[in-house]
Amino acid sequence: MLLRTPILATVAAFAVAGPALAAAPKPKPNTIETHGEAKVKINEYLQDGQKFVPGDITVKSGATVTLRNKSTDGAPHSLSLLVKSALPKTPAAIMQCPACGPLLAAHQADPQTGEVKQPVVDVGQPGFDTMGTKTTAGDSIFLPPKGKVTFKVTAKKGSKLTYFCAVHPWMQGTITVK
Repeated sequence: MLLRTPILATVAAFAVAGPALAAAPKPKPNTIETHGEAKVKINEYLQDGQKFVPGDITVKSGATVTLRNKSTDGAPHSLSLLVKSALPKTPAAIMQCPACGPLLAAHQADPQTGEVKQPVVDVGQPGFDTMGTKTTAGDSIFLPPKGKVTFKVTAKKGSKLTYFCAVHPWMQGTITVK
């Protein structure tokens, strides 16, 4: 399932404007949710409205963040740290996404079953604080369909962590550490 999902995500990148979604209630403090669904009209388009809500949050160093999957189509997600300059911004960059494969491999995702053997990838020091590069995995949390996970942000005060979803690379945001 996971191999098909990135392919779907890649194709969906061409539908830059996602489907119109009703305004979702704002999540609780220190909470990031995934929202959205894919829509298909055969022989016309594929739109994918997956997104992080909110995309940008501010937390204190040492805070625990809750990540909830509220996407309606049952897709898994990741919240993966990556340097801002490596975040894919164009359809071509999303299709090629050099960091996506290594991040999913770091989670040890089984393409046949969708099972993930490594739900937390902790690079460097313990906690959520290490950014990846254009091709290497940074700290990453795997979020199963309808799942909920928590993680501790250990980055220093003044840090700005950029993140994205390795399954849906257009899903992006920041965690500002105060």
